[in-house]
Amino acid sequence: MRLPEFSVKQPVAALMLFCAIILLGVVSVTKLNIDLLPDIEPPVVSILTVWPGASASDVESEVTDVIENQVNSVNNLDTLTSKSLDNLSVVSCKFNWGTNLNVATNDIRDKLELTKRDLPGDADPPMLFKFSSSTMPIMAVTITGEKTWPRLYHLVDKKISDELKRVPGVGAIVAYGGLRRRINVYFDVKKLEGFHLSIQQVNQVLAMENLNIPAGSIKTGYKDYFIRVPARYKTIEEIQDTTIGYFNQRPVYLRDGKKSILLLLQKQTGKNTVAVVHGVKERLTEIQKILPSDVKIGIPFDTAEYILLAIKNLRNTLLWGIFFVVLVTIVFLRRFRTAIIISLTIPFSLIISFIFLYIFGYTINIISLLSLIIASGMVVDNGIVVLENIVRHVEHGGRVKPSAIYGANEMGMAVTASTMTIVVVFVPLVFVSGFTGIMFKQLSFVVSITLLASLFTALSMTPMLSSQWITSTPETLKKRKGFLGKFYSMTERHLETVEDGYNRLLGWSLRHRKTVVVLAVVIFASSLSLIPFLSTAFVPEPDSGDVRINFRLQEGTRIEETNRVIEKIIQIMDEVVKPEEYRHSYAFDGATEEGTGVVLGFDEGPNVGEIGFKLVDMDKRDRSAREIANILRERIEKIPGINRLQVTATSPIKSLMMGAGKPVSAEIQGADLNANLAFAQKLERVMGKIPGLRDVAISQKDPRPELWVKVDRAKASSLGLNIAIIAGTLRNYFYGVEATQFRDAGDNFDIFTRFRKEDKDRLKTLPEIPIFTPDGRMIRLGNVAQIINGEGPIEIQRKNRQRIIKVEADIFERPLGDVTEDIKNELKKTGIPEGISVSFGADVEEQQKAFRDLTLLLVLGMVLVYMVLASLYGNLRDPLIIMFSVPFAASGVFYAFYFGGISLDIMTFMGIIMLEGIVVKNAIVLLDYTHLLQKRGEPLFEAVTHAGRNRLRPILMTTLTTIFAMLPMALTRSVGAEVWNALGVTIISGLSVSTLVTLILIPVVYYMFEKRKEERVS
Repeated sequence: MRLPEFSVKQPVAALMLFCAIILLGVVSVTKLNIDLLPDIEPPVVSILTVWPGASASDVESEVTDVIENQVNSVNNLDTLTSKSLDNLSVVSCKFNWGTNLNVATNDIRDKLELTKRDLPGDADPPMLFKFSSSTMPIMAVTITGEKTWPRLYHLVDKKISDELKRVPGVGAIVAYGGLRRRINVYFDVKKLEGFHLSIQQVNQVLAMENLNIPAGSIKTGYKDYFIRVPARYKTIEEIQDTTIGYFNQRPVYLRDGKKSILLLLQKQTGKNTVAVVHGVKERLTEIQKILPSDVKIGIPFDTAEYILLAIKNLRNTLLWGIFFVVLVTIVFLRRFRTAIIISLTIPFSLIISFIFLYIFGYTINIISLLSLIIASGMVVDNGIVVLENIVRHVEHGGRVKPSAIYGANEMGMAVTASTMTIVVVFVPLVFVSGFTGIMFKQLSFVVSITLLASLFTALSMTPMLSSQWITSTPETLKKRKGFLGKFYSMTERHLETVEDGYNRLLGWSLRHRKTVVVLAVVIFASSLSLIPFLSTAFVPEPDSGDVRINFRLQEGTRIEETNRVIEKIIQIMDEVVKPEEYRHSYAFDGATEEGTGVVLGFDEGPNVGEIGFKLVDMDKRDRSAREIANILRERIEKIPGINRLQVTATSPIKSLMMGAGKPVSAEIQGADLNANLAFAQKLERVMGKIPGLRDVAISQKDPRPELWVKVDRAKASSLGLNIAIIAGTLRNYFYGVEATQFRDAGDNFDIFTRFRKEDKDRLKTLPEIPIFTPDGRMIRLGNVAQIINGEGPIEIQRKNRQRIIKVEADIFERPLGDVTEDIKNELKKTGIPEGISVSFGADVEEQQKAFRDLTLLLVLGMVLVYMVLASLYGNLRDPLIIMFSVPFAASGVFYAFYFGGISLDIMTFMGIIMLEGIVVKNAIVLLDYTHLLQKRGEPLFEAVTHAGRNRLRPILMTTLTTIFAMLPMALTRSVGAEVWNALGVTIISGLSVSTLVTLILIPVVYYMFEKRKEERVS
C-alpha cells in the first residue's frame, strides 16, 4: 500500500502519527541549546611555555626552537606557527581538517615529554591549549572600587571568580588588572653590601625558616603521637623578624633592609551560551549584595544579548516569511480549507526538523534559523503540486477519495525528483572540510531534513486532509455570493487572463524557436560580461555596535605612560560618540599572567592598550559603527607616541569565526631577515596608498632598548664565578625570585625578593651591584663585565620553522577581493626581490580556500542533480533539457549583484549552489506533465502548450512562495541582518530570472528535441 493510499484509507492512524510528531517536536524544541553559530573547533593545538624574565630572542632559541623540533614530526600536521615574546613561547600546531584532536593532543603531549630535559630549568612546564568557538569570551565583567582597590583583586579572585566558576557551563575566567597580593621583600643595595650578605643567602634562609615538617611518631601506652614541626610563617612580622645572617657577631634581621579589574568569561564546550550568561548575571546580582558599598559590578558586553537579538530578528523574519507564504497560497487557491492544508505543511515540516536537530546534537543558531527560513518557502511546493493535481481531478468530476489517492500518486515522481535535486546539492559537503564545511553542514542538514519532511507530508497529510475537506468545485464557488464569491470571480478572471497570455506567448515562442534561443543566449552572455565588475568578500560583517581600539606605543614604554594614553583616547571617545549612541565601555593595558590573551588573539605588553565600547542598536542611531570608528581613528592617530593603531567595528560573528586579527595579511618569508624587513617596509608604504585599506602595519615589532652584560669569562672564572651565578644574581636583583610562600587563611602568597624600586631603576646601579663568589668575597659587576647599550626584539614570529614578517591592514568601505587584487597588481609593478616569497594569510587565505571548496561543491552539485534526474527519468536527454534552467539562475544573481553593489561571499556563494537544486523544480513539473499529456495521445504542440497552461499556476505558486519567504530576509534592516540580506537577494534574483526564462526556454528546447526525434523517426 502506497503512502497516499494508506493516509486516505486510514485517516485516524495518519492523524495520530502527526500528533506524535508534534509532541516529539515540542519536547525537542525545549531541550535545544541556543548559540550564535555552530560549534567551530579548528584543528589547532597551542603550546604555551612561560619562562619568567627571559627576552624574546632567548625564548625563541631556548624554548620555541626546542619545542618546534619535537612537534614538527607529529602526524597530520598542516602548519606550524610560533610567537616568541618576553617571558612566553606560543607554538601553534594546525592539523589537517578532520584530524582527531584528542589523538593529536596525546601525540603532542608525548613529544613534549622529550623536550622537558632540553628546556631551561626555571621555565614552567608547557601547557596545551585547544582552541574552539567555546574558548572565545562570551562575557566581560568589570569590577570597580576606589576605597577597596588595594585588596580588590583578592576580593575578585575569592568572592567573585570562585563563585562564577560554580555557575553551570562557565569555563575559564581570565582576569586583567588589579593589585595581586604578594609579600615583597625589597633590599637596600647599600645595606646588603654593609652586612656582607648575598641575596641568594637570604632566599635560602627564608625557604629554610618557612617549613612545616612531619618528624615521625612516638607510640606509648594506648596512644600514637605524631611529631610535627609547625614552623610556617603566620604573620608578616614573623617574616620581618627572620635572622638572615650575622655581622660582627650580631644578628641581622630581614626588617633592616576609575581603576577596575576586567574579567573575561569563557564557557565550557557544548554548553548553552545564553543559559550560561543568564546564570552568571543572576549570580552577580547575589554577589553584589555582599560586596563593600564602593565595589560596583558592570557588564561591558555579553554575547547572549547579541545572540538573543539576532535570533529574535531571524525568528520574526521566519514568521513574516511564513505569513507571506500563507498569503500567496490563499490568493491562488481562494479556498479556506485548501489553504489550510498547504499551510499546515510548514509547521509539520519544521517540527520534524527540530526533532532531528535534537537527535544529532545541533543548536538553534543563526545558521539553523537561516536554514529554516530558506526551507519555509519550499516546503509548501510539494504540497501545492500534489493538492493542485487532486483539485484538478475533483473539478473534472472525480470522487474526492479516489482523486486524492490518484492525484497524489500521479505527482509522486515529480515532487520526489524536485525534492531530491535540492537535497543532492548538499551531498558533496561531505568532501568539503575546513571553515566552509563547519559553517554549512548544519545548513545542508536542516534544509535536507525539512524538505524530506515536506515530501513526506505532501504524500501523506495532504491527500488525507484533501479527502476529508475538499467539497467545493469552481461552479459552486462562482455561485457564492458576498465578498468571497466576488473575490473568487475577480481573481479567477485575472488568473485566466494570465494563463491565456502565457499560452499565446508560448505558442509564439514555439513558432519562433530560433529567436527565443538567441534571446536566451544574449541574456546569459550579457550576465557573464558583468563578472569582471563584481566584487568578492569573505564573510558578511553585521553592525553589532562593537568598536575596538588597539594601540601600541614605542617599545620600552612604561605601563604608566600607556595608561595615560588610554585616558586621552577615552576623552576623544567622549567627544566623538554622542551620549545617545553610547552604552558602555572597558579598557585595559599590560599582559595576562600566563599569556592566555596572546593565544586568544590579543596583543599584550606594558606598552599595549585596548579600549572597547558598545553602541546602541543600529536602528537607534544615525551613524554606523564603521563611520564612528573611522572618525575615532583620524583623531587618535594624532596622539604622540602611538606607532601602531587598529580601530575596528567588529562583531561577535566575525570574532568567533576569524578571531581578532586584521582581514588583510601579506606574509613575507626569506632567508635574509634584513631584506625581509626592508621589503615589508616598502610594501607597507605601497599598501598605505591603496584606497580602502586602514591601519596598515608591519607585524615585526620595533626593537626595544636593552642593556647587554658582556661577561669577561676568563676574569670571572679566576674569581670562581660563572655565567649562571652572575645571571642568577642579576635576575634576582632586577626581576625578582620567589624565595618561598606565605600561607594566610588557606591561600598561598609568594614571598618575592628583589631590589627596592629606587635601586632597581637607576642605570648607575647596574655596574655597581655586588656579586658574591662561592668563597664569600664580594665583587662589583663592573669588574667582571662590560655594560653595552643594545637593542633586542620584542616578538619573533615563525611559520613552518622560518621567521616571518606580516604586513597587515583593515578594510573600510571596500570589498576584500578588490583591495587584494590591488595589492597583487602593486606587487607585480614593484616586483618581489629574489629569495623572498609573499603569500596571503588571514581572511584572504580563508576566502581562497572557501571559494575553492564551494566551487568544487557547485560543480559536483550540478553533476549530481543531473544524475538524479537521469535516474528518475530513465534517459539522458530530458535531464539535460531541465538543466538549461541552471545557467539563468546565475544570470539573475550576476545582474542583482552588479546593480545592487553586492559582493560574492561565502553566504551568497552558498545561495548560488542551492539555486542549482531549486530552479530545476519548475522545469521538472513542466516536463513531467508534458510527458503525461503525450502519453494520453495529445500531439506535441498541444501537449507542450496545454502543459504550460495547466502547470502555470502551481509553478507561479511554488516560485512566489519561495520568493516571498525570502523577501523579509532580503529587506529587513534589523540587528544582524547584514549576514542574511545578501543571501535572500541571491535566491530571489536567481529564482525570478530562471523562472521567467524556464517558462519559455524549457518548452522550446523540449519541443526542438522532440521535433527532431519525430523527423528522424519519420
